[in-house]
Amino acid sequence: MKYLIVLIFLAMSSGLISQDDNGEKITGFYFGPKAGLTMANQNWDGYERRPLFNYHGALFMESFDPYYRGSLFMQLGYQSRGSSLTINNLSGGFNFSEGLVFNNLAFTVGAKKRLLITSISSTPYYYVGVRGEYNISNNTEDIQTRFSSGAASLFYPFPIYVNRFVYGITFGGGFEFVGSEFVFPAIEFTVSPDLSFQYRSPEGIPVVNPFNGQPTTLPERKIRNVTFEISLILKFKREVILVDR
Repeated sequence: MKYLIVLIFLAMSSGLISQDDNGEKITGFYFGPKAGLTMANQNWDGYERRPLFNYHGALFMESFDPYYRGSLFMQLGYQSRGSSLTINNLSGGFNFSEGLVFNNLAFTVGAKKRLLITSISSTPYYYVGVRGEYNISNNTEDIQTRFSSGAASLFYPFPIYVNRFVYGITFGGGFEFVGSEFVFPAIEFTVSPDLSFQYRSPEGIPVVNPFNGQPTTLPERKIRNVTFEISLILKFKREVILVDR
C-alpha cells in the first residue's frame, strides 16, 4: 500500500503539462483540506438503522486539469461511520439508546471530471473513487460494558467481531467557486457505501432474550456502512512553469 501511495503522489505531483498563449509549458497540482458534516447509517442484515450525525476531515491532492479533460485525485482523512441504536420496551422494563461509532482512517483514489459551462461564478464537477479504511477506534466495548448485564445485549455488537479493514466506493459531485488565481473554495456532496462488512459475528452467541428472560442464541450478524457527507473545501493551486534550455 505504501508504495502505491508514493507512486500516485509522484504521478500527481508531475501533473498534466499544458501550454499557455505565450508558449510556456506549465505543470502543477492542486491540494488542500476539506471538512464538514457526516450523516452515517448502517445496514444490519437488510435492516436500516437510524442515522448518526457527526463530522469528518481530509487532506487531498489532485492533478492539474487546465483543459477540463479530467484529473486524478487522492485523499487521506478521518471518517466517522456508524448508526444510532434506540430500543424501547417499557413492558420489559428496559430502555437502550446509544450511538454506535466507528472512527476510521480512510484513503481514497479516483478520477474527477470538471464541466465547462458559461457561468463565471462556479464550475460543477463529479467524481468516483475506490476507498480503503482502517478502524482506529470504536465504542462497542463501552456499550458492552454498560449494558452487558441487561436485556439490551440482544441488540448491540461485540468488540471482538469488528473488522479493522474495510473497503468500498465513493462518488459525488460539487461546485468550485471563483477565488483568487491560486486559492479558491468549493462545496462537495459525497456518498460512500462500503462493499465489505464493518462488523460480522457468527451465529450461536448466547444472550438473554429481553422478551421472555430465557437464554437464547443470536443469528449471524453483518453490518455494512453507508455514509453521506457535505464538505467545505479550500483548494490551493501549485503551478510550475517549465523553461526549455
